[in-house]
Amino acid sequence: MKIKIIKNVEKYNDQIVVSFTSEFGGGKARWNGENPIEGREYFVELEIPDTVEWRKDVTKSVKEQYCIKSDGNSTIIVCKVETLFEYGCCDFRIGSSIVTLDIEGEPYPKGTFVEISSQNLILYDIDL
Repeated sequence: MKIKIIKNVEKYNDQIVVSFTSEFGGGKARWNGENPIEGREYFVELEIPDTVEWRKDVTKSVKEQYCIKSDGNSTIIVCKVETLFEYGCCDFRIGSSIVTLDIEGEPYPKGTFVEISSQNLILYDIDL
């Protein structure tokens, strides 16, 4: 996913927290990679390292449109259920990007728009 760094906000556990924007909106996340330059665009992979739970951290969205937004200390990603795996993982689509999460509970059907809420979003610079 292509993002633009708005600001290096703070340090958290030896990682920089950045505010960013993308074609789907913006939020805050920890940055993994060389120190980002404010105002520069990067191609990144999104990760939520925690195991999330259906209907708690991942809820059905009333909007059927990809979106990234901040809500207090959390970043909310509105995306679509892409692929369900038997072993507790799920792929979610946001535009042309795929995010794979470890997930527990009763899933929503493939194609459902959901909101993923996390205080632990990490951006990995993939240096394209």
